[in-house]
Amino acid sequence: MNELHHLLRRYLSVPRSIKLLVTGAFLLQLVNASFNLILNIYLRKNGYSDSVIADFTSYRFISILLFSIPFGLIIKGRRLKPFMIAGALIVPLSGAAMMFAAGAHATVLIKLCFFIGSIGYMLEGVTALPFILRHGDEDTLSESIALNFAVWSLATIVSGLLINLLYSAAARFPAFHAAEFEILMLFILLSSAAVFVFSRIKESAPAPEPGSSLFGHLRRYQWSRIFRGLLPVFLISVGAGLTIPFMNLFFNSVYDLDSDKYALMGSVAAALVFLGGMITPIFRRKLGYGLSIAITQFTAILFLLLLASTELYSHLGFALWFAAGAFIIRQPLMNMASPITSELVMKYVGPQNRELISAIETGLWNASWFISAKFFQLLRELQLPYYKIFIITAILYSFGTFTYLLLVKEYKREMKEKGSLPGGPA
Repeated sequence: MNELHHLLRRYLSVPRSIKLLVTGAFLLQLVNASFNLILNIYLRKNGYSDSVIADFTSYRFISILLFSIPFGLIIKGRRLKPFMIAGALIVPLSGAAMMFAAGAHATVLIKLCFFIGSIGYMLEGVTALPFILRHGDEDTLSESIALNFAVWSLATIVSGLLINLLYSAAARFPAFHAAEFEILMLFILLSSAAVFVFSRIKESAPAPEPGSSLFGHLRRYQWSRIFRGLLPVFLISVGAGLTIPFMNLFFNSVYDLDSDKYALMGSVAAALVFLGGMITPIFRRKLGYGLSIAITQFTAILFLLLLASTELYSHLGFALWFAAGAFIIRQPLMNMASPITSELVMKYVGPQNRELISAIETGLWNASWFISAKFFQLLRELQLPYYKIFIITAILYSFGTFTYLLLVKEYKREMKEKGSLPGGPA
């Protein structure tokens, strides 16, 4: 209890500017979370096949792949607040346009909306960690990063519960109409408040960067450290891209789970992700980077394999319960490591590389998810069952976790040589 009390005090001590950043990000993630929960089902109900949906999904990643690294070069030494506000304008506008385009079967416009909308998320996502590292303090750095990662799960909790509530209300009161279109438009409307939240952030002037043209300072980056820090990110992101965006299709195809039930299940899982994410600073301080990453990641991989196996006996009555349980338990375990690995990588690469690696990491996730979406599209066209795709994900996750553990070993060695190993085990 004493540990939890100290943890709560640290969260309350997070600087106000970071709290505003997290609040604005939460509003934007309401759209992202609700889209991840039920947009694919909405598209399927509008007549689109799995392979076409995967093709649409790939356009979420192309724009970030193209623009994230130049954007990371641009923001070094510049104020970040204007980019956040721009992202908060783009996300709801592109989201609303996509909903109307999907209903009208305007295929080109759907792809364009995916393309433009992801730029909005990039503007906030790439700037978040550099902003936290600029305006945070060392005592609450782990908590600030954990809050930033908790935004996604909190948005999933809220959107999942609200989706289920609205479906229940529509079933009980026939005069109240709520389907995927109306529900997603509601979240788009709520997200527009992020503009006002970001506008209240007070940002201190960054240190000037001499000769900071778009490519003028490329030679000052430590590329070997950047690439070393990104290797495990690449392996895990490719695996995740084969599974995470299409988990709702798995449950809809194998167990005939509709939007309301999947949203509720996603919300329960997200609640555990949120709680797990909030206590990661305790894990990090008590167990160090290595044990925290190993325990959470490898256990999550086991539950992913259990989830995959249920497709083989999906006709049995208990299979859905096994699948739902494995999904709900796996989610927090897999996500608990994210704040820890991000803090590790940011400390490993050093202050001079942080903006760029934040941008490259965002681009890398989206590049690998684009590749994975195309690969998923091909595998489903070949009628490969979901469980085999999930096994591929588990293998990639395992390699990624091993490379994180090697990075921890290298980081500990460097810190011991400098005589500055930070608080708690590493």
